[in-house]
Amino acid sequence: MKKPGFSFTSILKKTPFGRLNLRTKLTLGNMFITFIAIIGMGYYVYYRNQESNAFLTTQLEASVRAKAEGNLSTLSQDQASLLDGFFASMRENVSTLGSIEKKMLSQETLLNSGTYWDAATSLSRLPSGSWDNSNAETSSIFIPAKAQLTDGLASKLNVLKQTELIVPSILESNPDIIAIYFGGISGETIYYPNIDLAAIVPIDFDVTGRPWFVDAAPAANPLGKVVWSAPYQDAALNGLVITTSIPVFDAKNKFQGVSAMDIQLNRITSLVSDIHVGKTGYAFLVDGDSRLIALPAAGYDDFGVTSGTIPLGEVLDQAKLSGMSPEFFTVVKGIGLGSNIKTVSLDGVEKFVTYQQLPEVGYNLAIIVPSEELLSEAITVNAQVEQETRNTISVSILLVLIILIIASLATLGIGNRLTAPLKALTSVAKEITAGNFEAKAIVQDQDEIGTLAETLNVMTATVKEMIHSLEKRVEERTSALKDELGKGEHRGRQFETITKVAQVINAAQNLQELLPRISEVVSEQFGYYHVGIFLNDAANHYATLSAANSPGGKKMLKRSHQLKIGEQGIVGYVTGTGNPRIALDVGEDNVYFNNPDLPDTHSEMALPLKIAGQIIGALDVQSTVPNAFSDDDVDVLSTLADQISLAIQNARLFDQTQKALAESEAVYRQNFRDSWDRLPEKQNLKGYRYTASGASPLVETWSDEDQSTQPNQRREMSVPIILRGETIGTLSVQIPKNERISADQADLIKAVAERVALSAENARLFEETTTTATRERLVSDITNKIRSTNDPQEMMKTAMTELQRILGATRVEIIPQKSTPPPDK
Repeated sequence: MKKPGFSFTSILKKTPFGRLNLRTKLTLGNMFITFIAIIGMGYYVYYRNQESNAFLTTQLEASVRAKAEGNLSTLSQDQASLLDGFFASMRENVSTLGSIEKKMLSQETLLNSGTYWDAATSLSRLPSGSWDNSNAETSSIFIPAKAQLTDGLASKLNVLKQTELIVPSILESNPDIIAIYFGGISGETIYYPNIDLAAIVPIDFDVTGRPWFVDAAPAANPLGKVVWSAPYQDAALNGLVITTSIPVFDAKNKFQGVSAMDIQLNRITSLVSDIHVGKTGYAFLVDGDSRLIALPAAGYDDFGVTSGTIPLGEVLDQAKLSGMSPEFFTVVKGIGLGSNIKTVSLDGVEKFVTYQQLPEVGYNLAIIVPSEELLSEAITVNAQVEQETRNTISVSILLVLIILIIASLATLGIGNRLTAPLKALTSVAKEITAGNFEAKAIVQDQDEIGTLAETLNVMTATVKEMIHSLEKRVEERTSALKDELGKGEHRGRQFETITKVAQVINAAQNLQELLPRISEVVSEQFGYYHVGIFLNDAANHYATLSAANSPGGKKMLKRSHQLKIGEQGIVGYVTGTGNPRIALDVGEDNVYFNNPDLPDTHSEMALPLKIAGQIIGALDVQSTVPNAFSDDDVDVLSTLADQISLAIQNARLFDQTQKALAESEAVYRQNFRDSWDRLPEKQNLKGYRYTASGASPLVETWSDEDQSTQPNQRREMSVPIILRGETIGTLSVQIPKNERISADQADLIKAVAERVALSAENARLFEETTTTATRERLVSDITNKIRSTNDPQEMMKTAMTELQRILGATRVEIIPQKSTPPPDK
C-alpha cells in the first residue's frame, strides 16, 4: 500500500484556514491575490518613478550648478578687471610723470634758466640747517641739513620745480591720489601739495632710505619698472594707502631719483563692498601677502569677527589670529592658487567661493555666495518633484484601500457555484500581475461574480491610467530639461565664439587682415551666410563695406559698396542713430535695403560699432532663415560688436604708431649718417694708426712708405665698425705674413671694433654737445652785452666787436638792406 506524500495542501488542511468554508476561502484568496497584484504594481510604479525623478534631479542640478558657476566666474572676472583697471590707471599716471621728469632732466641746459623758479633765491636755510621754500608755493621742497645746495642740485631743482605745471592737474583729475612727490639721490624732496615738509620731518630726514625709494632704485629694480608698496594705514587719517613709485633717469641714463604717488584705497574698498551676488553674497580683497584690503560687514558677520579684531591692512596669519573661525582660513588658503571656484562649508552652510587675481598689483579678489541662492531653481524643482511623489503615493495608497474594500465586499456573496468564474477571474488577475494591463474579465452575469469582474476591470484601467500619467509627466519633464540644456549649450557656443573672435583680434594687428578674419569667424561659428563690417568715412556721410565673408559681399567689396548714413538700409539707420536694428522678415521691413548681391537674405540684424560714444561703423549679419535672431543673439552680438570696435581702435592706433616710429627711425638714421659723413671733412682726418711706436693721425690709408719698406711682408684683416646698423669706419689689423690670425684673435678684433664704435659715438656726441653748449653760451654772452644798452649804434658796435673777438676776424661789417616793395597785382 502506497503511503500518502508530503504536500502543502495536507498541511493547510490542518490549519484553521482548512476548516473554513469555500466561500470564505474564495473571499480570502481573492483578497490575497488582489492585494499582491496591487502591491506589486505599486512598487514597480513607485520604483520607476523614484528612479526617473532621481535621474532628472541629478541632471538638472548639474546643469544649474554649471550655469551658476559660469555666471559667478564671469562676474568675478568682470569685477577683477574693474578693480585692476584702477591700479593700471595709477601706473600710467606715475609712468607718465616719470617720463616727463626724465625728459625735463634731459633738457636741463635749456630749462635751467631760473626765469620760472630759482633755487638760489627761493630756498632758505633754516636755523636747524635744513633747506625750505615758501609755503605759498604749489609744492613743498625740503633738503636735509647734511646736504649742500650745490649748483648741480640747484639746477636740478630749477628744472623739476616746473613739474608743478602738470602735477596739480593730475591730483585734481585723480581724487584718489593724495600726494605726489620726488625724492632725489642727494636727499632732496619735492612734495605736492605743499604741506611745509621742513616743519614735519626731522632735519636729517633722508628720503633715499624710504622703502618706496629703495624698492624703486636700480639696485632693487634693475628693469626700471613701476613698484607698488604694501598697503598701510595713513598717518594723516586717509585710511588704507598704497604707494607706487618709479625710478627717474637723466639723458645719460644716470639715476637721479624716484617719483612716487600715495593712493588711498577707499574707492577700492567701496567697489568691493558694493559687489553683491544673490541676496547675501559678498566679496573681499587681499594682497599677495594675505593682507586684508577690503571686507564688507557681511563678511565680518560671516566669519564671526569684527573690524576691530581684523582691521584693514592686517595680515591674515592663522598663528596670530587663533581666535578666528577655522572656516575663514579655509577660504584664505585658496587665495593665490589662480582663478578657480570651489565649495566650502561656513557654519554648516554650503557656499561657493571664487577667486580672481588682479595682475597689476598681485591682489586677489574672493567672492562668497551661498550655493542655495545660486541653485534655487534646482532646489525648487526638487521640492516640486518630492511633493508630486508624495501626492502620488498618497493617492495610490488610497486607491489600494478602496480596491481592497470593494474586492472584500464583492466576494462576500461568492458561493460554490462561483468556483469556475473565480478561476477565470484568477487567471485574468495573474495576467494583470504579469504586466498585461490589456487583459479584461468577461462579465457574463450581473451577480457578485460579474461585479467582481467589473471591479477588476476598473482596477486595471485605473492602474493603467496612473502609469500612463506618470510616464507622461516624466516625458514632459525630460523634454523641458532637454530644452534648458539646449539653451545652455547654445549660449555656451555663443560665448565660445566670442572667445575665438577675441583670439583672432589678439592675433592680428593689421586692420586689413583683422576685419576679414572677424567676418569669417563670426560666419563660421554662428552659421550666418553673410557677415559684413561697415566703417564710416572721414566725413561721416557714408558707411563703406570694409570686410565680408560671402561671395556676394566680396563682389560688393570690389565695387566699394557704401550706404548713405541715416538714409539707406538697416546699416544706414544703425550708423545714423547708433541703435541696433533687426529685420526678422526683410520683406516686411520698410528700412531694409534690397541688395541684388544677397538675394537669399530673409532676416538681417545690424549693430553699431562705437568708440568712446562715437559711431565708427556697423556689424551687419544676415541669415537665409526668417526670424533667425533672438534677444539673446542681440546681447551676445552686442558684446561682440564692442570687442570689434575696440579691436578697430587698437589696430588704427597700432598703424599710426608704426608709421610715426618708421618716420622717426628714418630721420634719426639720416642725421646719424650725415654726422659721421661730415666728421672726416670737418677734422681733415681719415682715422688713426696704432703701431708699437704709438698712435698717429691717418690722413690717407696705409702709407706708401710702409709698403716700400716691407713689401708683401704683412697680412691684413679688416673688420667694419658698425653702430646702430650703419658702418662708420673700418678697423684694419696687420700682422707678419708668415703668421695666422686665430679664431679667438678674430673674435677679439671684432669685440674691439664694437668697443671702438661705442667709444667713437660717445666722443662724437660729447664733442657735439660741448660745441653746442659753447655756441649757446657765446650767443647768450653776446646777447646780454647787446641788451646792456638801448642805443642802436652801440648795439651794432658791440655785436661787431664781440664777433670779431670770438671769430678772430680782421673785419666785421653790418650792411643794411633796402626792402623791395611787393609787385603790383
